[in-house]
Amino acid sequence: MSEEQVIATGRFKPLVSLLSHKFLALFIIISLVTVGVLLSKKVKPSYSTKASVLVSPSFVPNLNSEKSLDFTQYQLYVRQQTEMLTRDDVLRSAIQSPELKKYWLHSGETEANATERLKEALSTENEEGSPFISITISSNKADGLNIVLNTIVKAYLKQSQAENIYDSSGRIEVLQLRQAELKASINKLQGRRGDIAEKLGVTTFQQNSLNPYDQVLIESLKTYNSAHSKTLQLETYFMTLTGKVRQGKNLLSLLANEKLNEDKSLKTVKEQLIKQRTSLLTKVIGLTPRHPTRLKAEREIANIDQIIKQAETKKRNEIRLNLLEKSRAKILEAQQLEDGLAQQLKAQRGAASNYSVLYNEALVLNKKVARKYEQLNTISDRIDFLTIESTAPGFVRIDTLASSSLLPVNNSKKVLLIFIIAAIALGILVPIGIDLLDKRIRTPGEVQKILGFSPLAWILERNNIYAEQVATDSLRRMALALNRDWRSHDTTGFVLTSVKPGGGTTSVTLELARLLTGLGIRTLAVELNAFQPDDRYSNSIGFSEGLTSLFTPDDDVEAISPELLIVPGNNELPDRLPVGETSTRHLMTHGKLPQILNKLNEHYDVILLDAPPILLSSDAELLGEIASGVLLVIEANNTTPGELKRAAKLLERLNPPVVGAVLNRVKVFRGGGYFAEILKEYKNVSKK
Repeated sequence: MSEEQVIATGRFKPLVSLLSHKFLALFIIISLVTVGVLLSKKVKPSYSTKASVLVSPSFVPNLNSEKSLDFTQYQLYVRQQTEMLTRDDVLRSAIQSPELKKYWLHSGETEANATERLKEALSTENEEGSPFISITISSNKADGLNIVLNTIVKAYLKQSQAENIYDSSGRIEVLQLRQAELKASINKLQGRRGDIAEKLGVTTFQQNSLNPYDQVLIESLKTYNSAHSKTLQLETYFMTLTGKVRQGKNLLSLLANEKLNEDKSLKTVKEQLIKQRTSLLTKVIGLTPRHPTRLKAEREIANIDQIIKQAETKKRNEIRLNLLEKSRAKILEAQQLEDGLAQQLKAQRGAASNYSVLYNEALVLNKKVARKYEQLNTISDRIDFLTIESTAPGFVRIDTLASSSLLPVNNSKKVLLIFIIAAIALGILVPIGIDLLDKRIRTPGEVQKILGFSPLAWILERNNIYAEQVATDSLRRMALALNRDWRSHDTTGFVLTSVKPGGGTTSVTLELARLLTGLGIRTLAVELNAFQPDDRYSNSIGFSEGLTSLFTPDDDVEAISPELLIVPGNNELPDRLPVGETSTRHLMTHGKLPQILNKLNEHYDVILLDAPPILLSSDAELLGEIASGVLLVIEANNTTPGELKRAAKLLERLNPPVVGAVLNRVKVFRGGGYFAEILKEYKNVSKK
């Protein structure tokens, strides 16, 4: 919590405000009471009648529960019924009654206006926890007033019964229509579920049931993966044979050679040719290389070798080609098988998906049918309940009808009492409000709240001898504080300035100087207020020469000694130095003021400088820079918080060693308060 929040300002004083503005308070009270008296004479007597309704705390239990309304529900229900009594639709229904029109409607009045007037005339009351609701109607005409109220109560009962228990036939009819809608919806849902069962070939639908296509899909996928693997193997084998894989040609040659060696036709041809070759070799044995027969035989042998080689090459190529064609044929066969299995798998997946969609739809239909059946059962129970309930007593019934014996009620006293109470309240609140809205500073607490420190002294308004004595005592305490400061810190000069003109700075300065002189401290009061000089600084013969005559612009001119200009003190005034004559409203010191003050300090212990208001004259800022301390004089009841804050900011910029505040002309509150108690204690010399 901040300091601004905890400091008590003492502004709120109701008795003080009333005494300060007693004539205004008296005027307000007399005026309002007079108006009340005049109006009360014009008030006509009114008539009123009352009826009551009983709200039963018990209720006929339904078929599913034996519970009655609990207390909270009952209270809510009573409040609802209380508000329903003055509801617009109830009053509009009641005003259609011929009896009510006869006794309530004015000639030429519309039903809307009559309804609004009726609503204003009605009042309802229900004590908490009570089952009775009182309904009162007031009017300045007694004829038929009880009939009007009873008609309204009957209209209310009819509306309440229609909303709560009765009108069973209408409510049953609505429920039966809903019942028929639910049955039609159930039949439609069951028909769709039957179509799905026929398509899927199942009779029941159960949650988490296995899809019969799942196992087929697993087997088909396994067969397809096997066929795909076989195709990949054959393609790899073919690529190996064609040489697209390393060592492929060697494998094809090896297989071709194996087949070549196993070929029987080639073996037969080779055996015949080898026999011929062997025969030719036998013939050339013993023949010379140049023998014609040998040469011929060798040519035939070479020819046989060539034929054998060509036959082997041709047969080998045929075998290679045959191996490649067989490999291609196997690959094509495997691919066709794989494609067929893929199409079969796709068809099976589609069938499984369709089965799953339809099966899930059937499960959703099962839930919808079950929910519809629950609603249907609830509606059937409600219809049975309303059928029984239509003959049972309701919550609300009439307890007492309005009476026809009406006594007039004189409201003039009530009107007068209201005006008297209002007059007294305004007579008290207006003066208090005026004082609270008046932001002018009145108490030391307000000064402390703004400046952050309490005033060094507060001086009462001197309107009697005791206030004068208390004010003098406060100034004496202040003089003692300055005396202690002078002895402890050798503070020789203080500037006294007010926030605004008329703050009483001169009076405080002169009296402080006189009290300090009386304490044995040589004190001089120096007037530096060229803004508004004071005659008390002059001597009795009107000597006008003063401090301004010492502020010569030329240093060579011999100046007057300042002590020669001092006006000697007497029993009422201290030693003082007037400001003298000046053509301007500010001082032209030419920088000589510090020297002059130093000379004066040779003859005086303390010098009090009476400065002009700080908000109006810059001289106060000039003097604050050369003084050892500044005392800010605040005039109570004439200074606003904004003005004091601006003055405080100016002092902050000067930053003097010592700053104090004096609250001057504090008004003693009539009717109590701290200052009034101080005066009483001072007068009686005893504590209250």
